[in-house]
Amino acid sequence: MKKNDILSPEVLELLGLTEKDSVVYQSLLRLGSAPLRRIAETANLNRGTAYDALKRLIAVGLVSHVDARTHRYFTAEDPHKLRGLATRREVELREARQELDGMIPGLALLAGASGHRPAVRYYEGDAGIRDILEDMLSTTERAETKEYRLYSTAAIRDRKTAAWPGYDKERVKRGVRCRAIALGKGGGLHGLDDRRWLTQESSAATYIAIYPGKTAYISLDDRNNLFGVIIEDAGIAATQEMIFDGLWKSLA
Repeated sequence: MKKNDILSPEVLELLGLTEKDSVVYQSLLRLGSAPLRRIAETANLNRGTAYDALKRLIAVGLVSHVDARTHRYFTAEDPHKLRGLATRREVELREARQELDGMIPGLALLAGASGHRPAVRYYEGDAGIRDILEDMLSTTERAETKEYRLYSTAAIRDRKTAAWPGYDKERVKRGVRCRAIALGKGGGLHGLDDRRWLTQESSAATYIAIYPGKTAYISLDDRNNLFGVIIEDAGIAATQEMIFDGLWKSLA
């Protein structure tokens, strides 16, 4: 928000206005009534941008205009009309929610029609890996058995921790259990978890999580940057669970 602006970007967005709309409206309040050229100069915008903003403001009733002999003069309406705009937005949102209530069942059927096809989502960087970790937690904590399986690799473990330093505390807080098979040295217990080691030496660079209906893979590209994939498919997840459980028993 600029120094002389009163309307915050958050309020503007809720009212369906842009920052440039706000700049033009507040400039026009100061000017009283003015032609496009003067408004654009005061708002420090080019004429095309200022005119587009004026059209939007006219459409929502915050600006009016009159045509003089040589120019069109624009006038800002009373700021109290902003309350009316907010009320209209509330009514529109209520109506939209009511319409969505009738649409969602049909959309859910469309999603179910493609349920036999795995959904694959790709992620990059620390933020993307944190999204994967959050999906692991949120999906598992909603399941009947709040536990996921994990192949933990030394190459990824520290990078994963850097992406979300408080992950294990959050996992324990949500009551999510974890069974991990470690590939390579290192790794410890943090609560509500168990760990077995497949090997003390490993160059494996893929961190694999198996959780309700999904599998997640976190790895490093050629530039040593993190990336990950979530595959949402119950069949793939069930197969990976069976392989993991067989290996888990053999390491007891």
